Amino acid sequence: MKYDKKTHVIYRILFWICRIFLFVYHPYRLTGRERIPEGPCMLCANHSGFADPIWIFLLLNGAYPPWSMGRKSLFEKPLLRKLLPFLGSFPVDRDNPDLSAVKKSLSILKEGHQLLIFPEGTRVKKGKKSEPKSGAVMLANRAGVPIVPIYITHDRKPFCPVRVVAGEAYTPEFASRRPSGEELEQATKEMMEKIYALGAKTKK
Repeated sequence: MKYDKKTHVIYRILFWICRIFLFVYHPYRLTGRERIPEGPCMLCANHSGFADPIWIFLLLNGAYPPWSMGRKSLFEKPLLRKLLPFLGSFPVDRDNPDLSAVKKSLSILKEGHQLLIFPEGTRVKKGKKSEPKSGAVMLANRAGVPIVPIYITHDRKPFCPVRVVAGEAYTPEFASRRPSGEELEQATKEMMEKIYALGAKTKK
């Protein structure tokens, strides 16, 4: 699970194209990059727009994109089928247990990489709610890595400013090494609260 030099060059070109375009379309402010660990971690953000992964890429400003999960149906589209793997994304079946995606995720984390997941599983517009999946917390616990909560502005009207904020990395605590489903759900709820709390702070 390594990127090559060619990928680095192409990614950086695309990175700067997106950075310039998005700065014009959405004046943005990226904060909290210094809070993201250099080693393996789970990057968990709210999800309200198709460009959310790009905002995370801009926040990280890395040589390569972080690994990420993408909804299986996205990989059925001809263009995305080629683009998403290039950007470090791999498919996950959100409607059924997906052991292959779990194994790949754990392998990525254990090899020292970052993994980006949107726990809500689908784009959630402002004022709407969803039931976040507990997979992110489960993976972080099994791999022994911290979670970094990230908030991305909900309102994406053209030329409106966007803020992307990374919070402090933390490690959920459980009574045992194998938390129950109820414990994972509670920890997921607390994680989403941390994410949206970052959004509340940006309004002050």
